[in-house]
Amino acid sequence: ILTNISQSGAQSYLLDNVTIEKGGKVWIEGEAGMISYECNAENLSGVGKINNPNNSLSSINQEDGEIEISISLPVEALSCGKRAMDKDMYEALKSDSYPNISYKLLSAQRASEDTDTTGWLNIHTRGIMEIAGVRDTTSFTVQGKLLNDNRFQVKGSKNIHMDTYDIERPTAMLGLIKASKDLSVHFNVTVQLEDTTQAK
Repeated sequence: ILTNISQSGAQSYLLDNVTIEKGGKVWIEGEAGMISYECNAENLSGVGKINNPNNSLSSINQEDGEIEISISLPVEALSCGKRAMDKDMYEALKSDSYPNISYKLLSAQRASEDTDTTGWLNIHTRGIMEIAGVRDTTSFTVQGKLLNDNRFQVKGSKNIHMDTYDIERPTAMLGLIKASKDLSVHFNVTVQLEDTTQAK
């Protein structure tokens, strides 16, 4: 259970577990012929740990192992808007054998000490993404924003190629229309540091 931290007690609590809040969004964009499509999912879960919980912003500058976050997305939580398209997507992603898409953060580092006027930070990340049973180490830049003492919003996107994950591109109309092998994965989630102590 997530516990909101009051201003008066924030300094005395140990905050180290990380949980993704409900309402986080992940979606995949692609093209098939002259048609663009989007598959949305809101059913994702994640856990993790920040080993330096007293200052989450300074933790971003730490070396590997200081921040541990894993995210899991059920393949069949994706919806492309049409049942036939959903079925093709699930088959392409081999959901029967590999029901989840997963990502494990290995390292994160602020790209700059400066923030823009809205408070967003650019953060270089490196992690392991697993799709259709194939793992790939990937790096990309995300944007992060500290919302309050224990909540951090992260958003960004990553271009991927189906061949990297041994995915056969979906086809329609007896193979006359083939989806492009290029996809982009987008996300916008808020993580919350969890109070792991009992206030006495």
